[in-house]
Amino acid sequence: MIIVLAASGTLSRRRAVFWRVWRVGRGKGRIDWRNGFAWAAALLSTFGLPWSGVPFSRYFGAGSQTWFTFAAASLVILRGDGRPGLKLGKFFALLNPAAIVVAIFYFMLRNGVPGDIPGIEGIAAINSLEGLLNWRLTTARGCFFASAVMSFLPVYRDFDSDARLRAIRLLSFSYSSFLAIAFLPPARMFFAGLRPETAILADAAGYFVCAFLIHTLVMGSLRGLELSRGRYSYYAANAALTVAGVITLSTVVKLRS
Repeated sequence: MIIVLAASGTLSRRRAVFWRVWRVGRGKGRIDWRNGFAWAAALLSTFGLPWSGVPFSRYFGAGSQTWFTFAAASLVILRGDGRPGLKLGKFFALLNPAAIVVAIFYFMLRNGVPGDIPGIEGIAAINSLEGLLNWRLTTARGCFFASAVMSFLPVYRDFDSDARLRAIRLLSFSYSSFLAIAFLPPARMFFAGLRPETAILADAAGYFVCAFLIHTLVMGSLRGLELSRGRYSYYAANAALTVAGVITLSTVVKLRS
């Protein structure tokens, strides 16, 4: 938990995060319960991420589907700061990734990919089965990855209070981790002869590093990417990438066994 909080940038040197996350602004003295719960839901979502192949939520009798529940709850609960476009951005950040995941789950049912439905492990299993050799599948993954990133950028912005900012930063890291696990190939593919226990550690470390890079270099650098004049064109291009990924995925005839 400490590593996740540190990597997401939600730790504070001046006060404990568990206090500052609930505050509204600096010195206003009120407790922002809504964004505090959004932060807590984002933190709980990280327990459903299978960095090493199995999520920590398995110890509580739940699978990686808990990530979808808590990540969506965090996004819905997150309070805005009055600037335009956040409600539309939140709606699209829920709708477009949901369409991507549904398309992948249908593909899994059709091809018999191992893993729970819904579940993140099954999506990652497709990468393990095919790697980078199936160009249609690689193209579909690329379209889905770019579209999923674009879906989140309009809601990741520099909010005017610590509570909002910390909640969206933690949610961004959780979302980036999902993207890394679901759409990037596992680290063991690039190293021959790894023992199973070593391969598990390599995959976990690789996914975590990729998640951190997506969170800091992609989400952090491009956050709030949504021009007011071109807002609908932006979302149209975002949806077009998803449609392109779905069409390409539908052309994949058979996976290797």
